[in-house]
Amino acid sequence: MSAPQDPAPADSRRRLLDIARRFLGDAAAPLAVAPLGDGLINDSYRVQAPTGAFVLQRLNSAVFPAPERIMANLSALADAAAARPDLGVRLPALAAADGLAYVRDADGGLWRLMECIEPSRTLPALAGPAQAAEVGRVLGRFHRLGASLEPAALAVTLPGFHHTAGYLAALEVAAAEARLDDAGRDTLARIDARRDLVSVLDEAVTRGDTRPQPIHGDPKLDNLLFDPAGQQALCLIDLDTVQPGLLHHDIGDCLRSCCNRAGEAGAASARFDVGLCEALLSGYAETTAGLLSAAEIDLIGPAVRLIPLELGIRFLTDHLQGDRYFRVRRQGENLTKARRQLALVADIERQAEAVEAAVRRAFDQTHGPGR
Repeated sequence: MSAPQDPAPADSRRRLLDIARRFLGDAAAPLAVAPLGDGLINDSYRVQAPTGAFVLQRLNSAVFPAPERIMANLSALADAAAARPDLGVRLPALAAADGLAYVRDADGGLWRLMECIEPSRTLPALAGPAQAAEVGRVLGRFHRLGASLEPAALAVTLPGFHHTAGYLAALEVAAAEARLDDAGRDTLARIDARRDLVSVLDEAVTRGDTRPQPIHGDPKLDNLLFDPAGQQALCLIDLDTVQPGLLHHDIGDCLRSCCNRAGEAGAASARFDVGLCEALLSGYAETTAGLLSAAEIDLIGPAVRLIPLELGIRFLTDHLQGDRYFRVRRQGENLTKARRQLALVADIERQAEAVEAAVRRAFDQTHGPGR
């Protein structure tokens, strides 16, 4: 997920140290602070203290107008994990200041300090089925943890997130107001040809085939930490999008991100790896036996097509609106990203029978043939 710039002022080193000490205390000296990662949402810094390493973040007020909801969700999730240690869900521990998990700066910005999970690494791509199965297990354990909570226990931090029909409506308005070139018209036509897919999950909710539950919201490969050897998946990070949603949003997004051999920034000739898909889902099924109904398992195939379609819609909309939301380095980048996601949808469609068979095999191991 990307986002518009936070209007908060640039952070000086002294300002960052002062905020860190509000969590760690004045005795926590010396402290070293340095920018961390290249995240597109929040401003992040690594804080090195005598007691260990931490991640200091200012939540982006342009994206999250009520960031206290995020912190309340994280606290509820931490309580649930503490109550169910058998699930083995690891979450970055939050530091407290004056009894709260966040502080406000003079500009009203909300800051938090959390554990830096070390040693760990992210992966640029999955090397094979063993890593894919590890991803599935971590996502499955997270979903089992979420299932121990009522959806109402979590606040909505991003209204309209993963509401594909809403994104399509916004695209239609943008397209009506824009001057489309040949590439834009072709991309819009590819989306329009898949209009029936847009409401597949909404219709399933209406039928009672699935229901909202707590989800991660953004379980792409970048948001998974592995051990230094890249063999064991440790945990999901970037929990700001945790809120009520459909498990299929997470499953579809995870498969979209992890199983595209061309990668997130790859060429338009995307390639969906069915073998990685089956391995990931096998790991997921291993840790979620009984969580999904037969009807929900049948929705995984459509979901893995829907999520890249949804992203393609969002990228094209932003391109037509002048790149207001997703950060770009050059003009036309959002159009290119939209076309990449639609190429991935097309490749999944080309292998539809193989994908459906992979889903069945993955879940038959835990549910039994015919489920």
